[in-house]
Amino acid sequence: MIIDNNTLLNIMQSNIENKISSSFIRKGDGENIFIGYGIIHAIKLRKYLKMVKIMNLRYSHYQFQHYIKRELISAFYNCDYLGIAPKNHRHGAWKYESEVLERFNLKQKKYCDMNFHLEFIKIPDKNQLVNSIAEKIITNKNIGIISCHEVDNLIKNYNSTIVSSYKLIKQGGNNLFNKITLKTYNEIFNLIKKSINVDLWIVGAGIHAKIFCNYIKNNKGVAIDIGSSIDTWANIYNHRGHLRKLYSEYSK
Repeated sequence: MIIDNNTLLNIMQSNIENKISSSFIRKGDGENIFIGYGIIHAIKLRKYLKMVKIMNLRYSHYQFQHYIKRELISAFYNCDYLGIAPKNHRHGAWKYESEVLERFNLKQKKYCDMNFHLEFIKIPDKNQLVNSIAEKIITNKNIGIISCHEVDNLIKNYNSTIVSSYKLIKQGGNNLFNKITLKTYNEIFNLIKKSINVDLWIVGAGIHAKIFCNYIKNNKGVAIDIGSSIDTWANIYNHRGHLRKLYSEYSK
């Protein structure tokens, strides 16, 4: 059963208020390709290598890739709610959804919609989220941010403060030298460990986000993986089709 988004957001808010360590993450098509390659025969090498590039990893860092796979699966096991594709949305790489859930023993998880992050989208040209419960979640809080964006303006608008942050390398680029490495992970892990008085962490870091959210939970925090929706917090709407569509609708 996949719970509805408003129910999920209310659970998030309750866990924050009651300081219940938790991780709310999404398993998208990219995650299916990354962990499924070599296990699900239909997933070809070219698709896997494309994901490695999007994740901003070096092709030659095989051990680090295997480490990420292990940590990613651990994050799926340990999360409080796992966002998955509804059955009417299983096209493209989401067609592997049922097989991935079966192969990795994830069929007993509590599920939510993989698109719950859309509730955190900022309305174009306003410092306002589309969902009032999502607004409540980020209001009057001490917030940790892991993202490639600066989002101070939106956070301040909700009377909240960014008390801890890490600006991640933008993923999907062609920079041959600036890559995400184990050093990046260790820097983020150390930041999480040393951070105090953080009410919740907002993470927008692609596939890597799931691992960071799991580490936050294991360090007694609350973590929410909002993916590409954090782009809108920085007034960026042109990187994703659904965000471009949203922007055009509000611009009419």
